[in-house]
Amino acid sequence: MGGGSVVVLGCGLMGSSIALDLLESNSVGKVTVVDNSIDRLKTLEQKAARKPSGDLISSSSHLRDKLQTREFDITKNEDEFKKFLSGFDLGVGALPHGIAEKAVLTAADSKIDFVDLIYSWRYEDGSALDAKAKKNGVTIIPACGLAPGLTNILAKYSADQMEEVDQIKIYVGGIPEVPKPPLNYRIVFAVESVLEEYIRDALIIRDGKRVNAPALSEVEELIFSELPDQRFEAFITDGLSTLPETLKKVRYMEEKTIRWKGHAEQVALLIDLGLFSERPINLHHGSSRVAPRALLSTLLERKLAMHQGDKDMTLLRVDVKGRKRRGDRSTRVKEYEMVDHYDAATQTTSMARTTAYPCSTVAQLILEGKITDTGFIPPELAIRDDRFDELLARLGRKGLNIKEREFLAD
Repeated sequence: MGGGSVVVLGCGLMGSSIALDLLESNSVGKVTVVDNSIDRLKTLEQKAARKPSGDLISSSSHLRDKLQTREFDITKNEDEFKKFLSGFDLGVGALPHGIAEKAVLTAADSKIDFVDLIYSWRYEDGSALDAKAKKNGVTIIPACGLAPGLTNILAKYSADQMEEVDQIKIYVGGIPEVPKPPLNYRIVFAVESVLEEYIRDALIIRDGKRVNAPALSEVEELIFSELPDQRFEAFITDGLSTLPETLKKVRYMEEKTIRWKGHAEQVALLIDLGLFSERPINLHHGSSRVAPRALLSTLLERKLAMHQGDKDMTLLRVDVKGRKRRGDRSTRVKEYEMVDHYDAATQTTSMARTTAYPCSTVAQLILEGKITDTGFIPPELAIRDDRFDELLARLGRKGLNIKEREFLAD
């Protein structure tokens, strides 16, 4: 069996989608998925057995043959984890924020290439990891999902086509196709990550300087050309990731999360009521103490879970405004836009598709020798020139269609 060996760390919604996509690639010979939940691993095995084969594989039995699973808690034994990783050509991280850093650092020590969905939010912390990765001759690509990840790639590529960039605005969000109370939202990834997004100050660029802006602020209305009768809202969140370091001469830069209209106001009310607090409080009856955020997280996970028949969609827009040549009188806007929907045929959420496929595609480009740079490399630096066109073409074949247009700024 040809192709490289890949280990996927984490078998949640995103990790399982990454693994299933990798199984269909000729550049991948074996996929091993690691998780501390045997139930999640069994569910993945069942999905692989049922999955319709793609163009690259003749039958679903090949998927089963290429897939291995292992129940393993990577936090328990560091030496065993390092030895385990060293047996693969490449690793992919789809782990919670709390242990993502451990996986990335161990991968660098184990001398394997690694692509991670979330690590690292702050590129300036990556110098030591960059030095280690270069010394060991490996490629480490952090924050390579939808946002951060694909959004950063689109923004950097567009900015590189201009000599002067005034503004970059990124809008992205996963929402239910049909809004339903409460909050007109459904949980499509970890609820704690959603809550953190609503309270963490956002790093943005204003007049060329880094400043912190409160999450949920600067709410604006959005309309998408594919959904002309729908009205959405977008508000500041902390999602620029590595862009402030890789694009240092942009005067204004921000990322905003998209939701159905009214969502930000409803969440702000929950915050004002103290329900995001992690400090335990006494209940009126009895001696029990509970942290409001823990209670809220539990309630939202139950109330906002996607059920049979629920469908989600992902909205993305990246606007880069500037001039192609210094001294140009006309300012232009380069815009990328995507509206993606739940895949009923494979019963895959849009958020899983749009997050997993950029990550798995970049992993395949490394295995194929099309990304050879070593070090700690943000995705917007790894995907450039011909790699950019190839990434978008491959995503398009998976059904992620990103529309591009350019127009004069108002």
